[in-house]
Amino acid sequence: GAKHITVCDRFGIIVEGDEQLNFAQKEISLKTNRKHLKGLLKDALLGADVFIGVSAGNIVSEDMIQHMNPNAIVFPLANPTPEISRDKALNAGARVVGTGVSNLPNQINNALVFPGLFKGALDSRVRQITKEMEIAACKALAKIVKKEELTETYIIPNIFNKKVAKNISRAVMKAAIK
Repeated sequence: GAKHITVCDRFGIIVEGDEQLNFAQKEISLKTNRKHLKGLLKDALLGADVFIGVSAGNIVSEDMIQHMNPNAIVFPLANPTPEISRDKALNAGARVVGTGVSNLPNQINNALVFPGLFKGALDSRVRQITKEMEIAACKALAKIVKKEELTETYIIPNIFNKKVAKNISRAVMKAAIK
């Protein structure tokens, strides 16, 4: 699993003890940035293995990607414009790129999980979706792409893969009855 997670907001790296943080950021700061890094997004990406963006378009440069560790994994998920385009991230040295863009490889979209998650919850007649059900959904999604099928452009199944909703629904139902 991840050993060091650094979270940024629009002002830069979230650091424990910063008086400007809101309640949620204060909670996040207690569980992340154990190295107490300070600075901007570009500083957070220095030597990083993975970038997961869920904020604003065009805020990551090719230079930032070049300063990540070799074979970096980059998930610029902002919509409609990602933090960096897939092509720019790859040209800058990223090995794996997944975006929220539907016509590109490795589309990372909540639409992959929601149909199966809700079907499993509805079929189980539960009133609440639990963390265990969410984790079961994630594990079911992860199992769909077999190890021998994994490539840089195929780390997550396509949204139209018929196994996705079916496998997630079954996993959620099992978790719901535990």
